[in-house]
Amino acid sequence: MMSMKIRIVVATIALFCINACSKNSGDSTPAPDPTVSVSDVTQIEGNGGTSNFEFVATLSNATSKQVTINYSLEDGTAKAGEDFVAAVNQAVVFQPNETSKKINVTVVADDIKEPDETFTLIVTSAINAKAPTKAATGTIINDDTKIPINNAGYDAPTSYAGYTLAWSDEFNGNSLNMANWSFQNGNGCPNLCGWGNNELENYSENNLTLQDGKMVIEARKEGGTYTSSKILSSGKKTFKFGRIDIRAKLPKGKGIWPALWLMPESSVYGNWPKSGELDMMEMLGHEPNKVYGTLHFGPGPGSTQIGKNFTLPTGSFYDEFHVFSLIWKQDQIQWLIDGNVYGTANKADFGSNNYPFNEQFYFILNLAVGGQWPGNPDATTTFPQWMIVDYVRVYQ
Repeated sequence: MMSMKIRIVVATIALFCINACSKNSGDSTPAPDPTVSVSDVTQIEGNGGTSNFEFVATLSNATSKQVTINYSLEDGTAKAGEDFVAAVNQAVVFQPNETSKKINVTVVADDIKEPDETFTLIVTSAINAKAPTKAATGTIINDDTKIPINNAGYDAPTSYAGYTLAWSDEFNGNSLNMANWSFQNGNGCPNLCGWGNNELENYSENNLTLQDGKMVIEARKEGGTYTSSKILSSGKKTFKFGRIDIRAKLPKGKGIWPALWLMPESSVYGNWPKSGELDMMEMLGHEPNKVYGTLHFGPGPGSTQIGKNFTLPTGSFYDEFHVFSLIWKQDQIQWLIDGNVYGTANKADFGSNNYPFNEQFYFILNLAVGGQWPGNPDATTTFPQWMIVDYVRVYQ
């Protein structure tokens, strides 16, 4: 028979095992509430209809509880209703032990070329989970080539009393008419790096296209450089006196510098500025409602200037087309916006300086980036930017 002492020891061990097992089973610590994270998505927009952007919401660990999160989409450079379908406090439910769910966002795909755009997906609340502190970013990569052109705005008459149309370019073809224009490419180096103004762009033929009867010059940011286009009519089309109309829609943004101007075909009075420079229109992109008309002249090395400017009462030159004009006569130049004179310069205003503007001049149309006058682009400047020219007309 088992002795009394042995029986007591066995009973004690059994009781200890029962208590220990009971304690371990009753004190199992539940898993902590998981933390939610949502992936960023970068995807090509596509052409026409809609595209599906698939975000993935992930829980940091499994849980035996049902988890519900609510999310909303917020505008960035992409806008709800225009670039993506709005969503406000939409629910996503994780079943117990489920750790991943897809969130589908509908992006509106079109055929219009525009900058890459972003929007954000924000988890607004979470039940049985911790909401992330960081929003997820959706980046819409543009893959289109057609730019948005709205023909709204002022249009000039096609005839004027006392004048006959001497020449025009309506930009109705598929490519630039090289009987009228030449490209000036590069950055001005080695002789005039930055074109004498510390500009940042490299000019290229690839940045100019014709679309819908318009000429489009596109300024792009490509890596750490900027590209654009510059055309001139030197040696092909030159003019002295008359009325000039150029219908154009201008870009905007810090460091953006569109210009419509004329230079002397022959330097009758010597190198710049002695033979003159006639700026029909210049605009600084950070002042998109204001344009400048300027005459450069003088003995040099810097220029003497007579300048005029015009500010729109409402809106900007980015919003719609306007017509920039010159009435150029012997010993007088007038600048006009939409048919209204806003500045006049006469030979008498030059005092003892030589008056070089009774000679043959040629056109230059360009879109510069950066430089001493506009300053350089900053974080607020978006690319691409476009200067869109409907026509150039010369009446004499």
